[in-house]
Amino acid sequence: MSAKFSISKFFGTDYDQDEEYYDNEPQVETSDKVVSIGKNRGHESSKIAVFEPKIYADVKTIAQKLIDNNAVIINFDAASDEATRRIIDFLNGVIFTIDGNIERISELVFLFTPHNYSVDGDIRKEMNDRLR
Repeated sequence: MSAKFSISKFFGTDYDQDEEYYDNEPQVETSDKVVSIGKNRGHESSKIAVFEPKIYADVKTIAQKLIDNNAVIINFDAASDEATRRIIDFLNGVIFTIDGNIERISELVFLFTPHNYSVDGDIRKEMNDRLR
């Protein structure tokens, strides 16, 4: 190898002088499998956060929990009607974005879940009967 600078050596296109080096390297087989480099959500523990917001500004913390893949139970007893409407409207957009779901547990208690949660039970039927 010469000490002289070469563009082809710099970009790795000059294989003539380094062929012996590459012949001794083990061959690595490539695979067509796609592997996620992000967090593996299947191994994380599922969490449920409980909130009792008083003002609309509390919605940022609640939305972040949903985005972080946590279920959220919200009790709106302490919030005004206006704040409750605004919080539910905002979280409805968050739920739509993450493909989640909203369940009404009681008149002022809601369950917001990300897309990978499923809720079982007859609470919806009982709730519909009570609200009629």
